[in-house]
Amino acid sequence: MPILPGQIAFYYLAAASVASAILAVTRRNPVHSMLWVLALFLHVAGIFLLASAEFLAAVQVIVYAGAILVFYLFFLMLLDLPTEAAGRRFSAHWPLCAAAGVAFAALAWYAQVPGLVPPPAVPPTTAGPSSGSLSAVGEALFTQFALPFEIASLILLAAIVGAVVVARRRTES
Repeated sequence: MPILPGQIAFYYLAAASVASAILAVTRRNPVHSMLWVLALFLHVAGIFLLASAEFLAAVQVIVYAGAILVFYLFFLMLLDLPTEAAGRRFSAHWPLCAAAGVAFAALAWYAQVPGLVPPPAVPPTTAGPSSGSLSAVGEALFTQFALPFEIASLILLAAIVGAVVVARRRTES
């Protein structure tokens, strides 16, 4: 069976995403980690484009690669970078975190077993808008996913408050 160009692009984007995520976590310099996170966000946007979800790809680039990454950059500017880079990169709990990551990957692999997930009760309609269109995303966001959307906004608010607390604690010391 011949390999299609779309498959080659997907495998490249998936491998580059995983590699970027690993490099973002393992770099000693936080600024280098941020650059690898940017590469990760851009590769994920490419995967969205391959899935014909142009709106999600644009949101990925604008919101994550733009706004969230700038937020992280401001947070990094509040840190003492030489002290952070000289310190230990991982705590003593890294084996537990690695085991949790492997367990998550095993669960994701196990979820691919046919028949494990029951089929949807209502078959999807083909007359509605495509799944990546603006109207479909807006309808799903404000009906089915309203609660997770609000939880995500609260998590971002907690991150902002945490950044202010960390910056305040550093300046008072």
